[in-house]
Amino acid sequence: MDMEWYEILILLIAIALIIGTILFSYLIARGIFHPTRLSLLETRIKEEERTPDLLNEYDSWKMSSYWVSSRNGYDLKTYYLPAKSEFGENNRNFVVIAHGYTYTHHGSIKYAFMMRNLGFNVVMYDERYHGESGGENCTLGYYEKYDLEDIITDTYHRFGSDLFLGTYGESMGAATVILEQAFDQRVQFVIADCPFANLPLLVQFIIKKRFHLPKYPFLPLASLFFYLATKAKMNQIMPIDAIQKITKPILLIHGLDDGFIPYYHSQMLYDQCPSPKRLFLAPNNSRHAESYRKNRDEYTKILTNFINDLVLINQKRS
Repeated sequence: MDMEWYEILILLIAIALIIGTILFSYLIARGIFHPTRLSLLETRIKEEERTPDLLNEYDSWKMSSYWVSSRNGYDLKTYYLPAKSEFGENNRNFVVIAHGYTYTHHGSIKYAFMMRNLGFNVVMYDERYHGESGGENCTLGYYEKYDLEDIITDTYHRFGSDLFLGTYGESMGAATVILEQAFDQRVQFVIADCPFANLPLLVQFIIKKRFHLPKYPFLPLASLFFYLATKAKMNQIMPIDAIQKITKPILLIHGLDDGFIPYYHSQMLYDQCPSPKRLFLAPNNSRHAESYRKNRDEYTKILTNFINDLVLINQKRS
């Protein structure tokens, strides 16, 4: 039977909507696993604008750099910064710092500055698909957690088996350190600044806020494209599940005005955490990854108290 013109039009519109939905879902997924990354020069310029005093401090540090091979088939550019000499040449306290999404190790400078002042040797690195490190895509913590484990293993091999080591992460790096601690008993403490608790929940939030679109069918389709590109499933990237396995102290930090990863993600993580824990919800228009910049004194005090009250006291007991 021949179709009427209006039936053909309706069919064409339906096909266009289906194709458009599929294409847009792919673009959402691609924006996640192939984000626009900032170069080392671009992140350096940003840090110079935000915290010029810390960038000057960074330039004065006597750091060494080296490569760590990931089990995933690429190399990770890694940087070692010794603690201040006043803490002794045989200082065995270490922290490994993981930066945030689309950034480089330059985002770790502010955390390295504080931890070094607290007597920790610092290891920073460019995460996969970021900075000078290899990797074909970004998985928001799925493969990154194994890279972090490889960095930690290298740190023990490079500096000795008697280290007292913790991890510190920002944004994607914060989710990564929570995911990694679930299967690595070597980690003695975790500090997570603006992590997400649940990747599908975060992507759903972004779809609604940025594009004013519903969860269905865009989230399931984006999840499918994410898996096809990375072989990682979004519903397996769940710090909220990993944190329930933590036994060591954790400090969660989040800006109350974070519009990228809302602060309730850290509140959710805190509520599900069974170990010694502290939560700092930063005021003063603290947007994503700005808690330290907008609250330097309070942030430093909270971090210092966490290290002294919950971390180093455990070191003395062990």
